[in-house]
Amino acid sequence: MKIARIFPTKTSMSPTDKNAYFDAPDMFTPNDYDEAHISITFTWDIDKGHRIAKEWGNHARVVKIGGVAVDGESKNCFVSGMYLREGITITSRGCPNNCSFCLVNKNGMIEFDDFPEGNIVQDNNILACSDRHWGLVMSMLRKQKDICMKGGLEARRVTTKKAENLRSLRIRELWLACDHDGAIEPLSKAIQILRKAGFSDSHFYCFVLIGMEEQRLRAVRNLGVMPFAQLYMKPENKKTEYTDEMKKYQRLMSRPAITRNIFNNPKPKSQSTL
Repeated sequence: MKIARIFPTKTSMSPTDKNAYFDAPDMFTPNDYDEAHISITFTWDIDKGHRIAKEWGNHARVVKIGGVAVDGESKNCFVSGMYLREGITITSRGCPNNCSFCLVNKNGMIEFDDFPEGNIVQDNNILACSDRHWGLVMSMLRKQKDICMKGGLEARRVTTKKAENLRSLRIRELWLACDHDGAIEPLSKAIQILRKAGFSDSHFYCFVLIGMEEQRLRAVRNLGVMPFAQLYMKPENKKTEYTDEMKKYQRLMSRPAITRNIFNNPKPKSQSTL
């Protein structure tokens, strides 16, 4: 079956093969697809996804709209290269936490025994998995290099043992998460544990949810961690609106070079946006 996958927003995780698209079809787009899958990751892309879906009707027999922003977290096994680029793997789905701002499945963890190998682990909450599953993932990762734990490690679940397990691998990046002000202290403790295990600040990145409160970015940076801004999504409304200015700010603060420059050369307090 010939399937076109369409993503309203292109990210570093998006596939880039010839059947991956990021907008409405143009005059050079084939019109013989069996299906066109509109994959919507962000709630603010829902309107755009429905709009471009109509235009894909002339290029595919069947047009489907889905993705985490529409259907929530999938319960199915991860298929490498389909909706995320090659090299990324998801070994488990779900999260036992019950955060109001999160679209992840809250009905418990689903751990897959059969998952594709990859050096970028994108699980929702890999540290919440059972010891058995953690062992399977560690075994797979021992064969990888330039490893990125990209799902956002939950700081409260970082232990000395888990840190030592990670240190035995060829890790390039460790991504943590700071979703609210109460997460700053656990993040600080997690960083201390990871440093004692032998990791340096160059390994550390952190997803930081921002809405009206950007000061959290500075708090994370003060811990020696590179913050990566993300906007809150509201699953209860299935749609979140942000001003163009806020979206631009988020994009700027998700680029390490720009973020580093801003924090190294702060504006006068009266002019600061943080």
